[in-house]
Amino acid sequence: MFRLLVSALTLIATVSEAAEHPKIGLVLSGGGARGAAHIGVLKELERQRISVDYIAGTSIGAIIGGMYASGMTTEDMEQVLRDTDWDDIFKDQPPRRDSSMRRKFDDRIFQVNKELGIKDGKVKLPSGFIQGQKLQLLLDKLFLPVADIQNFDQLSIPFRPVATDITTSEAVVLDRGSLATAIRASMSVPSVFATVKHQGRILVDGGISNNLPVDVVRKMGADVVIAVDIGTPLLKRDQLESAVGVALQLSNILVRRTTDAQIATLTEQDILITPELNGFSSSNFKDAHTIVPNGVAAARTVSARLQLLAIQPDDYDQYLADKYRTETTPPVISFIRIENNSPLADEFIRSKLHQQLGEPLDFKQLERDIGIIYGLEIFQTVNYRVVHESGETGLVLDVQQKPWGPRYLQFGLRYSSDLVDNNNLGFTLGYTVTPVNIWNGEWRSIAQLGEEPGLATEFNQPLGIGSPYYVNGRLGFSNERFNIFVDGVKISQTRAKKFGLTGAVGREFGHWADLRLGITRFTSENEVQFRSDDLPTEDVEGGEFFARLRFDTLDNAFFPSEGTQGLIGWVGSRSQLGADNDFDQLLLDMSGAASFGIHTVLAGARYFSTIKGEAPIQSGFRLGGLFNLPGFVENELSGQNLYLLRTAYQRRLANLFNTSPYLGVTVQYGQVFRNEDDIKLSDGILAGAVWLGWNSFVGPLYLGYGRADTGDSSAYFIIGNPF
Repeated sequence: MFRLLVSALTLIATVSEAAEHPKIGLVLSGGGARGAAHIGVLKELERQRISVDYIAGTSIGAIIGGMYASGMTTEDMEQVLRDTDWDDIFKDQPPRRDSSMRRKFDDRIFQVNKELGIKDGKVKLPSGFIQGQKLQLLLDKLFLPVADIQNFDQLSIPFRPVATDITTSEAVVLDRGSLATAIRASMSVPSVFATVKHQGRILVDGGISNNLPVDVVRKMGADVVIAVDIGTPLLKRDQLESAVGVALQLSNILVRRTTDAQIATLTEQDILITPELNGFSSSNFKDAHTIVPNGVAAARTVSARLQLLAIQPDDYDQYLADKYRTETTPPVISFIRIENNSPLADEFIRSKLHQQLGEPLDFKQLERDIGIIYGLEIFQTVNYRVVHESGETGLVLDVQQKPWGPRYLQFGLRYSSDLVDNNNLGFTLGYTVTPVNIWNGEWRSIAQLGEEPGLATEFNQPLGIGSPYYVNGRLGFSNERFNIFVDGVKISQTRAKKFGLTGAVGREFGHWADLRLGITRFTSENEVQFRSDDLPTEDVEGGEFFARLRFDTLDNAFFPSEGTQGLIGWVGSRSQLGADNDFDQLLLDMSGAASFGIHTVLAGARYFSTIKGEAPIQSGFRLGGLFNLPGFVENELSGQNLYLLRTAYQRRLANLFNTSPYLGVTVQYGQVFRNEDDIKLSDGILAGAVWLGWNSFVGPLYLGYGRADTGDSSAYFIIGNPF
């Protein structure tokens, strides 16, 4: 009580010594999602009519402080917390529907969704696990109304975000430039988020050097400091039994030291507010809005001292009127400029933007266009800003190529087992160079190791800037295994070593379909491991025309909740191209998904048929596997013709490492036939399976069990593409 009285008297003395009302500096600390409590403190400051003259913040404190300083209301700030999809905002990739068809094809080849760069003969890594592309877009949108303000003293409230120079460990107080970029730098947690290059420095999270920047608002001119500390407490002893826990504790210790050092500088007239946030994680942004009341409650514990700083109602109404920005109409764009450090032509990037000159800026379309450009997987960041030059308003798109490119290593892992004696391991290594030229040419080589090894190299070249047409050339080798069953008995097993060259022309239809026409010439050395005497064994020469239309709008390649995908194709083998025999094949395969909350229903149908002649073993079709007629091991059945009808249901389970496991059940009906005349719907095999699946960091994982009405059954453990 005595201490409170002394503090009050000191505060009164400070007020009376000032010629006018004392200048108040608000300091907001870092602390991740716990920073939502800052909004509650601001709401209570407004209720008590506290006018803030200066703001400084670090990390989440910089975001909240920046929104308030730029004129957002506390109600709008709460709405941002509620409306933002935080699970998505920390993922760099745009929605899969906006990826090009070429990148969608990659999903089934390279399941490990990380790449390594090759530059100057050395392996290069990104500077952060998350590049922060979507986070930057969110910040750009939030601060667009003040995007033309380069001096942070000219905001509604003078403001300073604090970052750390990673090369010197010094605190960097940012006072000018792009507000969105400065705030993005302030919250770049090392190794988690990519570093930010700003004003010649390489910047990371300010919490390392100054998590509660009291000294910053003092230098700005504050007479009284209101500091809000929402920092994460140190972990308990029983939480330090893992390497992750120890690493997190080291970070917490470093941040806590800077916070405590700043708290020690507070004087009797200053006010420290520490919201009660026990049990709330700094990473739980999804529920962050629920702790806003904690900030309100914490501020009310010092109401008596805050009241000494209150101003008159009329004066405060005028203060709010001056501070809060009014809604503005979207700016009319007179010009568009591309700032581009990649080999791609500026015109190529410009062709991806739908913004029309002389029209208001379409924010929603711009964000989707930026997602499409980022989805090319060439750029580290794709940002925008609105500028005013020579009396005109323009849109500037800043695209920065990945500093660890343009040569990349990509990885895929494929393991399948029936948990008894059939175990297949495959490892895919890709080497990609992109872009090769201004038209976005791409060269890629792929090595496949394991049960069915292979090696291929291909070049893909669009035919002009922004052209949907392209040419593609591929040279490859594969070693596949084929079985032939008659009446449930395996009568042949053959290894087909195939060397081939393919040339094609194609057209992409937006981001949903790809049409390709081409010619393939190959030779196949067939190694028969055992056979029935009436089956051919000779090697095969092949020459084929093909036409293939593929479409894909699935939102996820392996665990879709909506969309469709399919293949419509024709293959024609001709002796004029060097083939040993003539035949024609028809390929039809379609599937789709629809969801109702956490429940998803999937359905599909496949019909592959040699409609004329007889195809050699390496051109046959295969069934067997969890999603290709369960009850049989993978590729157990093969022949000239097949059909498969399938339905499935999957249920999304609890969150696991920011992804959701799934529980599923499938019922399928299909069969393989040697001859087209043998195809009968009544001869199909009915099969079903149950499975657990998870889209992990090494690709999809499945554990399942299937049984067919033939009595065949099999367990399945799969890592990688199950189809």
